[in-house]
Amino acid sequence: MSRWSRQHPSLTRPSGFSLVELIIIIIILGILSAVALPRFFRPADFEARFAVDHLKVAMQYAQKRAVNGGCQTQFELSTTGSETVYTLNSDTICDNSGTSSFSTPIKHPTDGGDFIVTLPSEVTITSPPTTITLRFMTNGTVKDAAGILIVDPLSIQIQQGSIPRIIKVFGSTGVIE
Repeated sequence: MSRWSRQHPSLTRPSGFSLVELIIIIIILGILSAVALPRFFRPADFEARFAVDHLKVAMQYAQKRAVNGGCQTQFELSTTGSETVYTLNSDTICDNSGTSSFSTPIKHPTDGGDFIVTLPSEVTITSPPTTITLRFMTNGTVKDAAGILIVDPLSIQIQQGSIPRIIKVFGSTGVIE
């Protein structure tokens, strides 16, 4: 050993981690990822978010279709047992006289079939508990099933597990958020 290495013994020791230390770290990281990562990436959370986003887009689509097409459209959200379905229909007469019959299904823009969508079973509508019918007028406003303009914002609460999400519909402006 040289005189310099005797004066600085720390320079002669091997540096880095041993193989045993590296294996222990890999095992600990594996256990943490198996336990913690599923909490961050639960598919049910994504389904709830997707359901809310799809509901909003469906309502906005119905509104845009009414404004651009010059014919009233109807959005209906109903729950039967454990199944929640929403549909989009167009005014059959399309004369905007107030005696509307919404029996013509609107075609879904992605697949060309009738716009009928079933929400995932884990997603429930908690408020309001009954069927929701929104009629989009050609001027962009929103009325209820009786044809009365929605004055106060209508809140639709969607529940998935412990996560509530809310969609608000402003009848006089037609804003959906």
